[in-house]
Amino acid sequence: MALRQKDLVSALKQSDQLSCFDMAKMMVPGRSKTLQAAGDFADEDDSKSRSRVYKSGKLDNNIGVLVRPDNSAPQPLLANLGKPLGHFTPRPHGAFSGLTPSMWPQDILSIMTQVEEATVAPEFRYDEFGFREDREDAPEPNSIRLLSEPLKDDSNLVLRWVAHLEFTCNHDLGDLTWDKVDDTLPRSEKLRSLTKEGIPHCMRPHIWARLSGAKSKQVKSEISYVEVIKCSSDDNLMTARMIEKDLLRTMPYNALFSKPLSYGIPRLRRVLRGLAWLYPEIGYCQGMGTIAATFLLFMEEEETFWMMSAVIEDIVPASYYTQTLIGVQADQRVLRHLIMNYLPEIDIHLKEHDIELSLITLHWFLTLFSGVLHAKILLRVWDQLFYEGSVVLFQITLGLLKLNETEILQQDNSAAIFNTLSKLPDSVKDVNEILNIASKTAGSLTEVVVDTQRKKHLANLIVEHKERGKEMTELEQAKRPVLRRKIRRPKSMINLFFSAAADLENSKNKNIHQTEIIVDLRDSVQQIARHFQAVEKKYRNYSLSPDYSMESHQRDHERYLKIARNRRRRAKALLDFERHDDDELGFRKNDIITIISMKDEHCWVGELNGLRGWFPAKFVELLDERSKQYTSAGDDTVTDTITDLVRGHLCPNLDNFFRHGMKPAMIGQVCHPWLFIEEAAAKEVERDFNSVYSRLILCKTYRLDEDGKVLTPEELLYRSVQSINQTHDPVHVNMDVKFRSWVCVGLNEQVLHLWLEILASCEPVVRKWYTQSSFMNSPGWVQMKCELRILCEFGFNLHVNRELPAKSGVKEHASVQNSSGNKPIKEGVRDLLVKHHLFSWDL
Repeated sequence: MALRQKDLVSALKQSDQLSCFDMAKMMVPGRSKTLQAAGDFADEDDSKSRSRVYKSGKLDNNIGVLVRPDNSAPQPLLANLGKPLGHFTPRPHGAFSGLTPSMWPQDILSIMTQVEEATVAPEFRYDEFGFREDREDAPEPNSIRLLSEPLKDDSNLVLRWVAHLEFTCNHDLGDLTWDKVDDTLPRSEKLRSLTKEGIPHCMRPHIWARLSGAKSKQVKSEISYVEVIKCSSDDNLMTARMIEKDLLRTMPYNALFSKPLSYGIPRLRRVLRGLAWLYPEIGYCQGMGTIAATFLLFMEEEETFWMMSAVIEDIVPASYYTQTLIGVQADQRVLRHLIMNYLPEIDIHLKEHDIELSLITLHWFLTLFSGVLHAKILLRVWDQLFYEGSVVLFQITLGLLKLNETEILQQDNSAAIFNTLSKLPDSVKDVNEILNIASKTAGSLTEVVVDTQRKKHLANLIVEHKERGKEMTELEQAKRPVLRRKIRRPKSMINLFFSAAADLENSKNKNIHQTEIIVDLRDSVQQIARHFQAVEKKYRNYSLSPDYSMESHQRDHERYLKIARNRRRRAKALLDFERHDDDELGFRKNDIITIISMKDEHCWVGELNGLRGWFPAKFVELLDERSKQYTSAGDDTVTDTITDLVRGHLCPNLDNFFRHGMKPAMIGQVCHPWLFIEEAAAKEVERDFNSVYSRLILCKTYRLDEDGKVLTPEELLYRSVQSINQTHDPVHVNMDVKFRSWVCVGLNEQVLHLWLEILASCEPVVRKWYTQSSFMNSPGWVQMKCELRILCEFGFNLHVNRELPAKSGVKEHASVQNSSGNKPIKEGVRDLLVKHHLFSWDL
């Protein structure tokens, strides 16, 4: 044993000339148990006996990349996570050598190889992590010492880590591989001491996943990362568009994220979209992108996703990445309190010059120092962060202030102090120095102290926000864990045949599932209502508590009849119209105009901001508001938030409600809520089918025919279904899109709750499609009707055909053309035509 250990030490001491990946390849078969645990590849026979077979195309739980059955042997401790996508490898301790092999940029490495052979200077120089060394935000000259030191693992430290894992995690007599190491490493003084010394870079991804709890989350999760990617692939959601805008801004000076076709961009896109889908209350926050991109440099995509999950759920408070960032704001107040206790002179100096430190440090906390500290320092900080928790953020910040205390106190004006504070991360020359200073300055700081201060300052922030008239729910979110989205899994035919015995055992689970559906749907309704209250003051006094009384159901139909007979005449401006004469009415795009007269076909008279005048009728769009008043909060052409809340949150939860208890489809048949809605709508108007169909042909609107008769909710339901089929079928969209469009129509018409009552009351169709335990076959639908009734108080103006693909071959021309259609009309002539009403509908 001793002889073999000497051999291993000798090999590890050569690591000055070898990369971590090369160190793992140096190990030869036939060593003892300890040496094999340290990074040895087992011999071929042993590898076969321990191999695990994975189906082709699945994500391997150990290495996080797509593998085939013939490459599924257990992973040695010192082997890197991924596999290079080509045959070019970085030089030891050279550019890109610190990355996980699957992220090695083969295009750049091939060019670098050609440049070396031709002895020509390369276009850019990159460090071990893919950052350009000549970038504008490169470290200051006093950090050259840090850059000059190669990224290498200390051989003695590697041996001690291997020995610790061997004695604490290897419970068998066989070789120790990563699949045998516990998902969570037990906390101990030995492990704490090793973490402070640093985790070997070749072992860092595996250790991080086990220290933070990410590995345990990955193993215990009910939903796999592949399923998350599939569910979050919708490009139309607001979060997807926000993520797309920020992809190239995340790490613009890193070769893996600098261009649209860079290796890291598609991975980062999938990870961020998956997080936004899994945590609907959080969605997307810019700070998450920098953290995820940093993880992707050292870990595989799936493991990055679960590391981000651990950060969101466990490492930082639950309200850290909400829209208001109230959690990280509370931490800034905690930091000022700690500065007052640990660094009183700096605290007094900052107060004297009225320095708002949070303007600098909020970004540090939000990104966990990624993109702030140099990567070599960041790795050591994160080693401690995933063991100690978020208290490390405060310790490092206090350490940076203590390190530069003399310089800060010497500054005598606010601008100089602010500049000095902004450059604190660049002042670090030695990673061990800053860690030691942080430990000496705030080593006694504990999570208990931080949590106590967090609760105090978070409560104060909530009160301050409420005093400003803002509706806040972050206090409730901070008191409970971050909620994940649930995925509904269809039963297989085998499970359906043998489900009788399982029903008895799973009765409690069914009750829990029903409650989750109700709670999710209620939360989505409340989120939409709070959105309106946050945008429009007139809604802030509205009660968001549902009315469950019997009288409320009778008032629903009385209110509907009153609404249908009351139609307001207002219009929304489609573009800007400049006022030139006193009798004209000028307006801007999206302004709401009150219509005074519509006698002229082309020119209407309206009022805006106390002024009256004429304007071209073609430049506005009528708003048929009935009793509701138009608001931009419900217009999806003005704000994308309402689209995300309705199509991204309410519709999936309402779909789960309709799917609950639906009878399974037989072989060759399809089972979908839209088919049930179609049949129930047709059944309800079957008595008056002929008259309804004739009115459908003559009428261009949903509510009134040409005789002025008010349509019943049943007739309106039938017309909406027929209209959606007529517009959606030609472009071959699926039934999920039709269902979401139908929900939008119901919200626009303020009858979604009445439609639910109509569908649930159609007993013959309900019995055909649903089991006895479903919501539609039980009084449970009444509760959901009362919840949905809240939404009829708000004015929605949703584009029903929003998800339909654009028609090909249709081009929009910005310039107005003359009657011949060849030459554009000059601006002066155009204004003259508009002024004297001499324009056609094309204008």
